[in-house]
Amino acid sequence: MASPFPPLDQPLWDQAGQALNRRREQRLAVGSVLPVQLRAVPPGQAPGAWFSADILDISHGGLALLLSASAAFPPHAALLLDVSNHPGFGRVRLAATLRWSTAADGLGALQVIGVQLDQPLPLVPPLVQSRK
Repeated sequence: MASPFPPLDQPLWDQAGQALNRRREQRLAVGSVLPVQLRAVPPGQAPGAWFSADILDISHGGLALLLSASAAFPPHAALLLDVSNHPGFGRVRLAATLRWSTAADGLGALQVIGVQLDQPLPLVPPLVQSRK
């Protein structure tokens, strides 16, 4: 059966440099769950520092994450996510690409980013709830 969602092997950007919208997949809000860690992995360079990020929503193809604005990733950055807090992923690390970022508050202390997973998830995994 064909997927109702656009394929994820299409380019991230159109010929004019505008980001293509792939947020047509169902996004699942997650509530209060344990954070993930992420870092940039630039080709031919040493990986960047790890940053902690809260998951805001998740789909088969990616996540929206809330993190410190001090984690400044370049546009289209290759990222590595450490999802070891969430065994439902079936893996410890996931490769991803930064799709977008925006300030999350008026103070500039937080940002929300969208990441596209390099390999879509076959199922959206259960996430471990935090004890807040």
